[in-house]
Amino acid sequence: MTILNEIKVLDLSNLDPNKYTVWVAGFIGATGSNFYILQSDGSFAAPAAATAAPFHGITSDLTINVPNVTNTGNNRLVFTVTPATTQNIAYPMNGYTAYPFQPPGIPGTCPPGPYDIFEFGPNAQYDVSAVDSFGLNLSFQVAGDLQTYGVRPSVARAQICSAFNSFTQTDPYGPAFTQLLYSSPGSTGYPPLIDGQFSAIVSPKDWLAIHKDALGLAYYWGDTVNAFFMDGNQLAFFLNGATVGHYAGSCDGGRYTLTGPDGLTVHIPKADFLGNQGFLQAVRPRNPGETRAHHRTFGQIEAALFQAFSRGVALDGVVKGGNPITPDYSSNAWTNTANWFTNHPNAYNGKPSVYDVYARFFHFGTVGGQTIYGRNSSGKFAMAYGFSLDENPNVGSTTLKIPTNSWPNGMNVPSKPLQTVGSQTVTLTIGPWGAS
Repeated sequence: MTILNEIKVLDLSNLDPNKYTVWVAGFIGATGSNFYILQSDGSFAAPAAATAAPFHGITSDLTINVPNVTNTGNNRLVFTVTPATTQNIAYPMNGYTAYPFQPPGIPGTCPPGPYDIFEFGPNAQYDVSAVDSFGLNLSFQVAGDLQTYGVRPSVARAQICSAFNSFTQTDPYGPAFTQLLYSSPGSTGYPPLIDGQFSAIVSPKDWLAIHKDALGLAYYWGDTVNAFFMDGNQLAFFLNGATVGHYAGSCDGGRYTLTGPDGLTVHIPKADFLGNQGFLQAVRPRNPGETRAHHRTFGQIEAALFQAFSRGVALDGVVKGGNPITPDYSSNAWTNTANWFTNHPNAYNGKPSVYDVYARFFHFGTVGGQTIYGRNSSGKFAMAYGFSLDENPNVGSTTLKIPTNSWPNGMNVPSKPLQTVGSQTVTLTIGPWGAS
Protein backbone atom coordinates (compact mmCIF):
# COMPACT_ATOMS: atom_id res chain seq x y z
CA MET A 1 0.00 0.00 0.00
CA THR A 2 1.32 3.43 -0.91
CA ILE A 3 1.29 6.00 1.89
CA LEU A 4 -0.92 9.07 1.56
CA ASN A 5 0.34 10.97 4.59
CA GLU A 6 1.57 10.70 8.16
CA ILE A 7 -0.21 11.34 11.44
CA LYS A 8 2.40 12.08 14.08
CA VAL A 9 0.95 11.30 17.53
CA LEU A 10 2.53 13.26 20.39
CA ASP A 11 1.73 12.17 23.94
CA LEU A 12 2.14 15.24 26.16
CA SER A 13 -0.08 13.87 28.93
CA ASN A 14 2.92 13.51 31.28
CA LEU A 15 1.14 10.67 33.07
CA ASP A 16 3.34 8.30 35.06
CA PRO A 17 3.73 5.23 32.79
CA ASN A 18 4.09 3.04 35.86
CA LYS A 19 0.57 4.02 36.89
CA TYR A 20 -1.29 4.74 33.63
CA THR A 21 -1.30 3.71 29.98
CA VAL A 22 -2.34 5.82 27.00
CA TRP A 23 -3.83 3.64 24.26
CA VAL A 24 -4.76 4.01 20.61
CA ALA A 25 -6.86 1.80 18.34
CA GLY A 26 -7.53 2.55 14.69
CA PHE A 27 -9.22 1.34 11.56
CA ILE A 28 -10.13 2.34 8.01
CA GLY A 29 -13.40 1.12 6.50
CA ALA A 30 -12.86 -0.90 3.33
CA THR A 31 -16.00 -2.68 2.09
CA GLY A 32 -18.78 -4.41 3.97
CA SER A 33 -17.30 -5.79 7.18
CA ASN A 34 -13.72 -5.47 5.92
CA PHE A 35 -11.37 -3.03 7.65
CA TYR A 36 -7.73 -2.01 7.54
CA ILE A 37 -6.62 -2.35 11.18
CA LEU A 38 -3.95 -0.20 12.85
CA GLN A 39 -0.85 -2.12 13.94
CA SER A 40 1.48 -1.30 16.84
CA ASP A 41 4.15 0.08 14.47
CA GLY A 42 1.73 2.65 12.98
CA SER A 43 1.00 0.75 9.77
CA PHE A 44 -2.35 -0.66 8.67
CA ALA A 45 -2.81 -4.35 7.90
CA ALA A 46 -4.43 -5.47 4.66
CA PRO A 47 -8.25 -5.43 4.85
CA ALA A 48 -9.99 -8.36 6.50
CA ALA A 49 -13.32 -9.05 8.15
CA ALA A 50 -13.21 -7.58 11.66
CA THR A 51 -15.56 -6.65 14.48
CA ALA A 52 -13.03 -4.89 16.73
CA ALA A 53 -9.66 -3.13 16.57
CA PRO A 54 -7.00 -3.87 19.20
CA PHE A 55 -5.59 -1.09 21.38
CA HIS A 56 -1.87 -0.42 21.37
CA GLY A 57 -0.07 1.24 24.26
CA ILE A 58 1.66 4.50 23.33
CA THR A 59 5.08 4.32 24.97
CA SER A 60 6.73 7.00 22.82
CA ASP A 61 5.83 9.33 19.98
CA LEU A 62 4.09 7.31 17.27
CA THR A 63 3.94 7.91 13.51
CA ILE A 64 0.83 6.48 11.84
CA ASN A 65 1.15 5.91 8.09
CA VAL A 66 -2.20 6.48 6.40
CA PRO A 67 -2.46 4.31 3.27
CA ASN A 68 -3.82 5.79 0.05
CA VAL A 69 -6.70 3.35 -0.32
CA THR A 70 -10.33 3.44 -1.40
CA ASN A 71 -12.45 3.50 1.74
CA THR A 72 -15.95 3.98 3.07
CA GLY A 73 -14.99 7.01 5.16
CA ASN A 74 -15.55 5.09 8.39
CA ASN A 75 -12.04 5.81 9.64
CA ARG A 76 -10.95 6.69 13.15
CA LEU A 77 -8.31 6.66 15.82
CA VAL A 78 -9.66 6.06 19.32
CA PHE A 79 -7.62 7.15 22.34
CA THR A 80 -8.22 6.14 25.93
CA VAL A 81 -6.32 6.18 29.23
CA THR A 82 -6.49 3.41 31.84
CA PRO A 83 -4.58 2.30 34.93
CA ALA A 84 -1.38 0.53 33.90
CA THR A 85 -2.69 -2.75 35.30
CA THR A 86 -5.67 -2.76 32.91
CA GLN A 87 -5.64 -5.27 30.07
CA ASN A 88 -7.47 -3.25 27.46
CA ILE A 89 -10.07 -4.94 25.26
CA ALA A 90 -10.38 -4.21 21.55
CA TYR A 91 -12.48 -1.29 20.32
CA PRO A 92 -15.75 -2.50 18.74
CA MET A 93 -16.47 -1.29 15.21
CA ASN A 94 -19.95 -0.20 16.31
CA GLY A 95 -18.41 2.07 18.94
CA TYR A 96 -19.12 2.62 22.60
CA THR A 97 -22.43 3.18 24.33
CA ALA A 98 -23.47 6.59 25.63
CA TYR A 99 -20.54 8.11 27.48
CA PRO A 100 -19.25 7.67 30.13
CA PHE A 101 -20.86 4.51 31.50
CA GLN A 102 -23.21 1.69 30.59
CA PRO A 103 -26.80 3.01 30.55
CA PRO A 104 -29.28 0.64 32.21
CA GLY A 105 -31.06 -1.50 29.67
CA ILE A 106 -29.00 -0.28 26.70
CA PRO A 107 -26.77 -2.92 25.08
CA GLY A 108 -23.25 -2.13 24.02
CA THR A 109 -19.68 -1.81 25.20
CA CYS A 110 -18.46 0.47 27.96
CA PRO A 111 -15.25 2.47 27.45
CA PRO A 112 -12.39 1.31 29.69
CA GLY A 113 -11.54 4.88 30.69
CA PRO A 114 -11.85 8.48 29.48
CA TYR A 115 -11.70 8.42 25.69
CA ASP A 116 -11.90 10.57 22.58
CA ILE A 117 -12.04 10.04 18.84
CA PHE A 118 -10.09 11.44 15.90
CA GLU A 119 -11.68 10.90 12.48
CA PHE A 120 -9.52 11.02 9.38
CA GLY A 121 -9.36 10.64 5.56
CA PRO A 122 -7.81 9.21 3.59
CA ASN A 123 -7.80 12.44 1.58
CA ALA A 124 -10.85 13.76 3.45
CA GLN A 125 -11.59 16.17 6.22
CA TYR A 126 -9.80 15.39 9.45
CA ASP A 127 -11.83 15.91 12.58
CA VAL A 128 -11.53 16.00 16.36
CA SER A 129 -15.05 14.70 16.84
CA ALA A 130 -15.54 13.67 20.42
CA VAL A 131 -16.84 16.88 21.89
CA ASP A 132 -19.97 14.82 21.40
CA SER A 133 -18.66 14.13 24.91
CA PHE A 134 -15.36 15.54 26.14
CA GLY A 135 -12.93 12.88 27.29
CA LEU A 136 -9.35 13.75 26.30
CA ASN A 137 -7.80 17.06 25.32
CA LEU A 138 -6.93 16.19 21.73
CA SER A 139 -5.80 18.64 19.05
CA PHE A 140 -4.25 18.50 15.62
CA GLN A 141 -2.40 20.73 13.20
CA VAL A 142 -1.86 20.30 9.46
CA ALA A 143 1.41 21.20 7.76
CA GLY A 144 1.02 24.54 6.01
CA ASP A 145 -2.14 25.43 7.99
CA LEU A 146 -1.78 27.89 10.87
CA GLN A 147 -4.97 26.74 12.63
CA THR A 148 -5.11 24.56 15.73
CA TYR A 149 -8.08 22.19 15.54
CA GLY A 150 -9.28 21.04 18.95
CA VAL A 151 -7.88 21.84 22.41
CA ARG A 152 -4.87 24.13 22.40
CA PRO A 153 -1.88 21.84 23.16
CA SER A 154 -0.85 23.85 26.22
CA VAL A 155 -4.23 23.44 27.98
CA ALA A 156 -4.26 20.77 30.67
CA ARG A 157 -7.27 18.53 31.16
CA ALA A 158 -7.49 19.55 34.83
CA GLN A 159 -7.79 23.19 33.78
CA ILE A 160 -10.77 22.37 31.55
CA CYS A 161 -12.59 20.93 34.56
CA SER A 162 -12.10 24.16 36.53
CA ALA A 163 -13.08 26.26 33.54
CA PHE A 164 -16.34 24.32 33.06
CA ASN A 165 -17.23 24.79 36.72
CA SER A 166 -16.65 28.54 36.50
CA PHE A 167 -18.47 28.87 33.19
CA THR A 168 -21.65 27.13 34.32
CA GLN A 169 -21.72 29.18 37.53
CA THR A 170 -21.71 32.47 35.63
CA ASP A 171 -23.73 31.66 32.48
CA PRO A 172 -27.45 32.64 32.70
CA TYR A 173 -28.49 29.06 31.88
CA GLY A 174 -25.45 27.32 33.32
CA PRO A 175 -27.08 25.62 36.35
CA ALA A 176 -28.97 23.18 34.10
CA PHE A 177 -25.63 21.98 32.69
CA THR A 178 -23.49 21.59 35.82
CA GLN A 179 -24.47 17.91 36.07
CA LEU A 180 -22.62 17.21 32.80
CA LEU A 181 -19.24 17.37 34.56
CA TYR A 182 -19.12 13.75 35.63
CA SER A 183 -16.75 12.07 38.09
CA SER A 184 -17.25 8.34 38.44
CA PRO A 185 -17.25 6.62 41.84
CA GLY A 186 -14.87 4.04 40.47
CA SER A 187 -17.21 1.12 41.11
CA THR A 188 -18.15 -1.73 38.78
CA GLY A 189 -19.46 -0.51 35.46
CA TYR A 190 -17.93 2.95 35.77
CA PRO A 191 -14.69 4.16 34.19
CA PRO A 192 -11.83 4.70 36.64
CA LEU A 193 -10.57 8.09 37.64
CA ILE A 194 -7.17 8.77 36.09
CA ASP A 195 -4.77 10.63 38.36
CA GLY A 196 -7.80 11.64 40.44
CA GLN A 197 -9.49 13.49 37.57
CA PHE A 198 -13.08 13.58 36.30
CA SER A 199 -14.25 10.96 33.80
CA ALA A 200 -15.86 13.29 31.27
CA ILE A 201 -17.81 16.38 30.45
CA VAL A 202 -20.82 14.54 29.08
CA SER A 203 -22.79 15.94 26.14
CA PRO A 204 -26.48 16.69 26.79
CA LYS A 205 -27.34 14.06 24.17
CA ASP A 206 -25.45 11.32 25.97
CA TRP A 207 -26.62 12.42 29.42
CA LEU A 208 -30.25 12.35 28.30
CA ALA A 209 -29.78 8.91 26.76
CA ILE A 210 -29.02 7.72 30.29
CA HIS A 211 -31.12 10.10 32.40
CA LYS A 212 -34.20 10.81 30.27
CA ASP A 213 -35.66 13.12 32.91
CA ALA A 214 -32.41 14.92 33.75
CA LEU A 215 -33.13 17.94 35.91
CA GLY A 216 -33.09 21.12 33.84
CA LEU A 217 -32.44 19.39 30.51
CA ALA A 218 -35.38 17.15 29.63
CA TYR A 219 -37.67 20.09 28.83
CA TYR A 220 -35.02 22.74 28.36
CA TRP A 221 -36.36 23.82 24.95
CA GLY A 222 -40.08 23.67 25.86
CA ASP A 223 -41.02 27.35 25.66
CA THR A 224 -38.87 27.92 22.57
CA VAL A 225 -40.37 24.93 20.73
CA ASN A 226 -43.94 25.97 21.60
CA ALA A 227 -43.31 29.49 20.32
CA PHE A 228 -41.52 28.23 17.20
CA PHE A 229 -44.45 26.01 16.19
CA MET A 230 -47.31 28.46 16.85
CA ASP A 231 -50.12 28.33 14.31
CA GLY A 232 -49.50 30.75 11.44
CA ASN A 233 -45.75 31.19 11.99
CA GLN A 234 -43.68 31.60 8.82
CA LEU A 235 -40.15 30.64 7.72
CA ALA A 236 -38.22 31.61 4.58
CA PHE A 237 -34.61 30.60 3.90
CA PHE A 238 -32.07 29.47 1.32
CA LEU A 239 -30.90 25.87 1.78
CA ASN A 240 -27.36 24.99 0.67
CA GLY A 241 -27.58 21.19 1.12
CA ALA A 242 -29.48 18.47 -0.77
CA THR A 243 -32.07 20.20 -3.02
CA VAL A 244 -30.57 23.68 -3.05
CA GLY A 245 -32.75 26.76 -3.24
CA HIS A 246 -35.28 28.96 -1.49
CA TYR A 247 -37.88 27.43 0.84
CA ALA A 248 -40.85 29.14 2.46
CA GLY A 249 -43.98 28.09 4.30
CA SER A 250 -46.02 28.25 7.47
CA CYS A 251 -46.97 26.22 10.53
CA ASP A 252 -50.42 24.82 11.37
CA GLY A 253 -49.49 24.43 15.04
CA GLY A 254 -48.28 20.86 14.58
CA ARG A 255 -45.88 21.05 11.65
CA TYR A 256 -44.37 23.39 9.08
CA THR A 257 -45.19 22.84 5.41
CA LEU A 258 -42.33 24.27 3.37
CA THR A 259 -42.21 24.55 -0.42
CA GLY A 260 -38.93 24.69 -2.30
CA PRO A 261 -37.57 24.42 -5.82
CA ASP A 262 -39.89 22.84 -8.44
CA GLY A 263 -42.70 22.68 -5.88
CA LEU A 264 -40.86 20.25 -3.58
CA THR A 265 -42.88 20.07 -0.33
CA VAL A 266 -41.24 19.20 3.00
CA HIS A 267 -43.05 18.74 6.32
CA ILE A 268 -41.24 19.47 9.60
CA PRO A 269 -43.24 18.12 12.59
CA LYS A 270 -43.19 19.69 16.04
CA ALA A 271 -42.88 16.20 17.54
CA ASP A 272 -39.27 16.03 16.32
CA PHE A 273 -38.33 18.86 18.72
CA LEU A 274 -40.42 18.10 21.81
CA GLY A 275 -39.08 17.05 25.21
CA ASN A 276 -35.34 16.42 25.11
CA GLN A 277 -35.27 16.18 21.30
CA GLY A 278 -33.66 19.59 21.03
CA PHE A 279 -30.40 17.89 22.03
CA LEU A 280 -30.96 14.65 20.14
CA GLN A 281 -31.34 15.29 16.41
CA ALA A 282 -32.17 11.99 14.70
CA VAL A 283 -33.58 12.09 11.18
CA ARG A 284 -36.46 9.69 10.56
CA PRO A 285 -36.05 6.81 8.08
CA ARG A 286 -37.05 7.41 4.47
CA ASN A 287 -40.80 7.05 4.00
CA PRO A 288 -42.25 4.58 1.44
CA GLY A 289 -42.33 6.27 -1.95
CA GLU A 290 -40.14 9.16 -0.78
CA THR A 291 -37.17 9.84 -3.03
CA ARG A 292 -33.68 9.84 -1.63
CA ALA A 293 -33.30 13.51 -2.59
CA HIS A 294 -36.53 14.41 -0.78
CA HIS A 295 -35.40 12.57 2.35
CA ARG A 296 -31.99 14.23 2.29
CA THR A 297 -33.63 17.65 1.92
CA PHE A 298 -35.85 16.94 4.92
CA GLY A 299 -32.75 16.00 6.94
CA GLN A 300 -30.86 19.12 5.86
CA ILE A 301 -33.74 21.40 6.83
CA GLU A 302 -34.10 19.72 10.21
CA ALA A 303 -30.34 20.06 10.73
CA ALA A 304 -30.60 23.80 10.05
CA LEU A 305 -33.35 24.09 12.66
CA PHE A 306 -31.46 22.07 15.27
CA GLN A 307 -28.39 24.26 14.73
CA ALA A 308 -30.51 27.38 15.14
CA PHE A 309 -31.99 26.07 18.40
CA SER A 310 -28.53 25.17 19.72
CA ARG A 311 -27.19 28.66 18.93
CA GLY A 312 -30.19 30.49 20.37
CA VAL A 313 -31.32 32.05 17.08
CA ALA A 314 -34.24 29.80 16.08
CA LEU A 315 -36.96 32.32 16.99
CA ASP A 316 -35.09 35.16 15.28
CA GLY A 317 -35.97 33.47 11.99
CA VAL A 318 -39.73 33.23 12.61
CA VAL A 319 -42.36 35.76 11.48
CA LYS A 320 -45.89 35.65 12.88
CA GLY A 321 -48.79 34.99 10.54
CA GLY A 322 -50.23 37.94 8.65
CA ASN A 323 -46.90 39.78 8.47
CA PRO A 324 -44.69 39.92 5.37
CA ILE A 325 -41.55 37.76 5.23
CA THR A 326 -38.70 38.16 2.74
CA PRO A 327 -37.08 35.14 0.99
CA ASP A 328 -33.87 35.28 3.08
CA TYR A 329 -35.41 36.36 6.39
CA SER A 330 -34.78 33.13 8.32
CA SER A 331 -31.38 32.59 6.68
CA ASN A 332 -30.28 36.07 7.71
CA ALA A 333 -31.34 35.45 11.30
CA TRP A 334 -29.78 32.01 11.65
CA THR A 335 -26.42 33.10 10.18
CA ASN A 336 -26.20 36.32 12.20
CA THR A 337 -23.25 35.25 14.32
CA ALA A 338 -23.54 38.33 16.56
CA ASN A 339 -26.55 36.63 18.19
CA TRP A 340 -25.11 33.12 18.48
CA PHE A 341 -25.02 31.75 22.06
CA THR A 342 -26.35 34.97 23.62
CA ASN A 343 -29.52 35.57 25.60
CA HIS A 344 -30.47 38.53 23.39
CA PRO A 345 -34.20 39.38 23.09
CA ASN A 346 -35.30 37.24 20.14
CA ALA A 347 -36.97 38.91 17.16
CA TYR A 348 -40.16 36.83 17.44
CA ASN A 349 -41.47 37.68 20.91
CA GLY A 350 -38.70 39.71 22.54
CA LYS A 351 -37.99 37.12 25.24
CA PRO A 352 -34.41 36.13 26.16
CA SER A 353 -33.03 33.55 23.74
CA VAL A 354 -32.16 30.09 25.06
CA TYR A 355 -29.05 28.28 23.75
CA ASP A 356 -26.96 25.16 24.40
CA VAL A 357 -24.56 26.11 27.20
CA TYR A 358 -22.47 22.98 26.57
CA ALA A 359 -21.80 24.16 22.99
CA ARG A 360 -21.17 27.73 24.14
CA PHE A 361 -18.57 26.55 26.66
CA PHE A 362 -16.44 24.85 24.04
CA HIS A 363 -16.49 27.95 21.85
CA PHE A 364 -15.95 30.58 24.54
CA GLY A 365 -14.62 28.86 27.68
CA THR A 366 -11.12 30.09 28.54
CA VAL A 367 -7.98 29.03 30.38
CA GLY A 368 -5.34 31.64 31.11
CA GLY A 369 -7.23 34.28 29.14
CA GLN A 370 -7.32 32.23 25.92
CA THR A 371 -10.05 29.96 24.56
CA ILE A 372 -9.69 26.28 25.37
CA TYR A 373 -10.00 25.34 21.71
CA GLY A 374 -7.98 26.94 18.92
CA ARG A 375 -9.76 29.88 17.28
CA ASN A 376 -10.79 30.04 13.63
CA SER A 377 -8.94 32.57 11.48
CA SER A 378 -11.58 35.25 12.11
CA GLY A 379 -10.93 34.85 15.84
CA LYS A 380 -14.67 34.63 16.51
CA PHE A 381 -15.29 30.96 17.31
CA ALA A 382 -13.22 28.14 18.71
CA MET A 383 -12.57 25.13 16.47
CA ALA A 384 -14.67 23.01 18.77
CA TYR A 385 -17.20 20.93 16.90
CA GLY A 386 -17.89 18.35 14.24
CA PHE A 387 -21.46 17.17 14.68
CA SER A 388 -24.87 18.29 13.47
CA LEU A 389 -25.93 20.57 16.33
CA ASP A 390 -23.00 22.90 15.70
CA GLU A 391 -21.81 22.37 12.16
CA ASN A 392 -21.15 25.20 9.73
CA PRO A 393 -24.58 26.53 8.68
CA ASN A 394 -26.26 24.84 5.72
CA VAL A 395 -28.35 27.91 4.91
CA GLY A 396 -27.22 30.96 2.93
CA SER A 397 -27.75 34.65 3.51
CA THR A 398 -27.48 37.10 0.63
CA THR A 399 -28.40 40.07 2.82
CA LEU A 400 -25.48 39.40 5.18
CA LYS A 401 -23.19 38.79 2.17
CA ILE A 402 -22.63 35.16 3.13
CA PRO A 403 -22.50 33.09 -0.07
CA THR A 404 -25.52 30.91 -0.67
CA ASN A 405 -23.33 27.91 -1.47
CA SER A 406 -20.65 28.00 1.23
CA TRP A 407 -19.72 29.21 4.70
CA PRO A 408 -16.65 31.48 4.87
CA ASN A 409 -13.51 29.53 5.73
CA GLY A 410 -12.51 32.16 8.27
CA MET A 411 -15.75 31.51 10.20
CA ASN A 412 -15.34 27.73 10.37
CA VAL A 413 -17.09 26.28 13.44
CA PRO A 414 -16.23 22.55 13.77
CA SER A 415 -12.85 21.06 14.64
CA LYS A 416 -12.02 20.16 11.07
CA PRO A 417 -10.58 21.94 8.04
CA LEU A 418 -13.01 22.87 5.29
CA GLN A 419 -10.46 21.68 2.74
CA THR A 420 -9.16 18.13 2.43
CA VAL A 421 -5.81 17.38 4.04
CA GLY A 422 -4.41 15.27 1.19
CA SER A 423 -0.74 14.37 1.58
CA GLN A 424 0.04 16.95 4.27
CA THR A 425 1.52 15.73 7.55
CA VAL A 426 -0.86 15.93 10.51
CA THR A 427 0.42 16.35 14.08
CA LEU A 428 -2.06 14.97 16.60
CA THR A 429 -1.42 15.91 20.24
CA ILE A 430 -2.70 14.40 23.48
CA GLY A 431 -2.50 17.37 25.83
CA PRO A 432 -1.17 17.53 29.39
CA TRP A 433 -3.25 15.86 32.09
CA GLY A 434 -2.53 18.05 35.09
CA ALA A 435 -1.73 21.73 35.21
CA SER A 436 2.02 22.37 35.31
